[in-house]
Amino acid sequence: MNEQTKKPNKSYTSEFKESAVKLANDTDQPVSQTARELGVNVNTL
Repeated sequence: MNEQTKKPNKSYTSEFKESAVKLANDTDQPVSQTARELGVNVNTL
């Protein structure tokens, strides 16, 4: 990829990060499903 086609990194608020991790930990669904529903990469969680 050259510089013109690179996607900028997304930045998430602390509140979003905290609630995303809490949701991933507190539900019975797989982390991958939670990540998909939040629109983030599973490795982000």
